[in-house]
Amino acid sequence: MADTWAVSPAAADTAYFRVAAAIAGAGALTLLKTDTSVQGCGYKLIITSSATAAARTFTIVGNTVGQPNKETTEVIAGPATSVLTANYWASIKSISCDAAFASNISIGISGSLALPRTRIHAVHYVGAAAAGTVVVAMNTAGTTILNVDTPASATFAEYVNCGQIPVYAAVPQDFGVVTLTQVTKATLICG
Repeated sequence: MADTWAVSPAAADTAYFRVAAAIAGAGALTLLKTDTSVQGCGYKLIITSSATAAARTFTIVGNTVGQPNKETTEVIAGPATSVLTANYWASIKSISCDAAFASNISIGISGSLALPRTRIHAVHYVGAAAAGTVVVAMNTAGTTILNVDTPASATFAEYVNCGQIPVYAAVPQDFGVVTLTQVTKATLICG
């Protein structure tokens, strides 16, 4: 990893990995990308269907946040409309489906950004019309390690120096989850 790097939580993108299309047959799907973010950060995946796909099974293989050197497999049932993965994925090796499906299936990212073990040096944010927060909590314990209150102002931007707040836990595989509430945009400076 680089010494210092920046990451901005992305908005949900239901077609980040695969645009809506039918599935021709069983096997690996063609993906638009394989990484979800920078420096081992990641998101939960969302599988969206234009018709009930509950009879289909999807298998995701890749690296989860906090496990850069360990390949993980997650198997999930197809959605009635949409379904989220249990894991936060940093990179994807493959996504496959067990059979053909005539209706459109898209695969994207959704949910909060997950940070691997790192230190947060600063947060830059742009507020929204209502007051909000930038929160980082540890995944396993849910312990809040950073909570920045933001004022109600759609034009207010601020840079908050955090020193070096560690995103660490007793379990090396743990990670922090960033949640933005009523914040237009945020960038975390880490390293």
